[in-house]
Parts: sequence; C-alpha cells; structure tokens
Amino acid sequence: MSMPPGELAALAGRLSQLAGLQGKRDIQAPARSFEHRPFPELGAIATLGDDAAVLPATAGALLFACEGLHPELVQEDPWFAGWSGVLVNLSDIAAMGGRPVAVVNSLWSPGAGPAEALLAGMRRACDTFAVPMVGGHTNLQSPYAALSVAVLGTAPGPVLSARLARSGDLCCLLVNGSGRFYRHYPFWDAATRAAPDVLRAHLALLPQLAGAGLVRAAKDVSMGGVAGTAVMFAEAAGCGLQLDLEALEPPDGVALEAWLSCFPSYGYLLAVDPSRLAELQAAVAPLPDLRCPVVGRFTAQPRAVELHRGEAVAILWRHEDALTGFSA
Repeated sequence: MSMPPGELAALAGRLSQLAGLQGKRDIQAPARSFEHRPFPELGAIATLGDDAAVLPATAGALLFACEGLHPELVQEDPWFAGWSGVLVNLSDIAAMGGRPVAVVNSLWSPGAGPAEALLAGMRRACDTFAVPMVGGHTNLQSPYAALSVAVLGTAPGPVLSARLARSGDLCCLLVNGSGRFYRHYPFWDAATRAAPDVLRAHLALLPQLAGAGLVRAAKDVSMGGVAGTAVMFAEAAGCGLQLDLEALEPPDGVALEAWLSCFPSYGYLLAVDPSRLAELQAAVAPLPDLRCPVVGRFTAQPRAVELHRGEAVAILWRHEDALTGFSA
C-alpha cells in the first residue's frame, strides 16, 4: 500500500516520539553503571542488552531471592539503599548455603539525578562482592523513588533450610562484630569500610560450612534483628527456641536491646548438632572479625521462643500467634 512521502514522514515522526520508545532512554543510566560483559567466557550472547541475561550453567540447587528497600531509606540515603539492596540479597543466598551468580534490579526515580546514587551504591556492592548486575528495569519518569533487587544463586552442597533445625540443636550466632551503627539507623555496618577480599571470604563461609556438614540449618539475621529472626527460625522449624541473653556478647559500647534488634550487615543464626560445635568454631576461627558463640538451644516443647537471663525467663513469642505463616 503506497503512502505519500509527507504522510510517511509524519508517521515516522509520531512513532519516534512514542512514550514506550522514548522511555527506553532511561536504560542509559544503568548502562553507564554496570559492566556490559559480566561473563566474557560466554561470548557475545551474554552481553547485556537483550531481553534476558544469559548466565553460565551451574550444578546444584538454584536459589532465588528478592528484597524491596524501605522507601524512607531510598529517599534519605540512596547510595546506602543501593548498596544494601545487593548486600541483603547476597546474605539471603549465603544463609541457604549458596553462592550468588547474578543480580537484577527494578528502579523507579523522578529523574536521572536521584537515580545516580542508587546505581552507584549497587555498582559498589557488585564490585566489592564480585557478583555482576545483569539486568532489570529502570523508570526515570516516576513520581517517586523506589528500589527492589533480586539475586540468583546456587547451592553446591546441602541447602541450609531453616526448616531443618531439630530439637536439641544448638543455636549459634555467626556475626561480624567489627563494625559500627550506620548513621541513625539500626543497621550494624561491618561492610562499607571493609576490604573486599575479607568480605568475600566471609560470604563464602556459609557454603563451606554447609558442604562440611557443620551446620544443619541457618537464617539470615534480618530487619527483625536477632530476636525477630529467632522467631522466624523457630516458626519455620516447628521447634521451640531458648535464647541465652548472657551469651550474646554485644560489641563494646552497644546495649543488649540494640544488639538484639539491629540489622547486621553480616549475621546468621545457625542450627548446629552439638557434636559438630568444636569443628564449627575451628572453621570460623581463621576469620578474626567473625565470632560464633552458642546463644541458645532448639527445643521440642514449649512451642515458643524464650528469653533467658540468669534464672529469669520471659516468653518472646508463642507459635500459636503466627508471624510469617510459613510454619512447620
């Protein structure tokens, strides 16, 4: 079907201005921020820019996690929000005894300027932990700023599902106490000023412990702190959990309640067979920033999380009052 040249030019002009086409310019922001060939051994097909990322084949169970960042953090400290979006996902993979393969993000921002710090924080974390950002979604025409990040990982050995904790297991807190609180937030930061090789060694520890059979189950200490994570751990396993507050040993100058409720950049509750405790602590010992004290014990009854301090006992949570709903 013929078309007068003037009409054809007009059509081309209208099509070139489609919002769905012009909006793709927003992708230039992450294109400037991240490495385009994260897996050079795969050749041109793995260069970023296609509809999906091409990843190297891997053995073992696949692990998949996603985190959304709190809107206030995104607004107030976008660099740290970007950094944290990657870090918390890597921690979730490690908690399952896994190693991260690649990360993606979804970013909304009212313009390119506010997005720069979010992208810079993510890039810094990806470089620090040597985990590539391989794609996502970017919208710089949004009326608000928001960020979510997802990660794909693989478990080369046993998966450390929280559901595998058993009555009689010891509960250990594997944590990096060589940090400080980040600004006014309840975030214990042991990462932003640490050497990348040290942080990578810390992250690699969990799959090593899983492969050696030294840990039965694990749970990343999340926004609920040690206290909230203990509830989620016990709920998933269908066990009771007695926490010994005197064994927690907060860092110097940190109050017990702040240590129980903060979100550490590196912290995991572990379920450990008592017969493997000495081996576990020997495996952690070469990493001087990490500590791994026994802080409690999983029990069959009562189906509750208890706080113990000396002779005093208080119920933190009863399983009849569901928290996540994902219970044994």
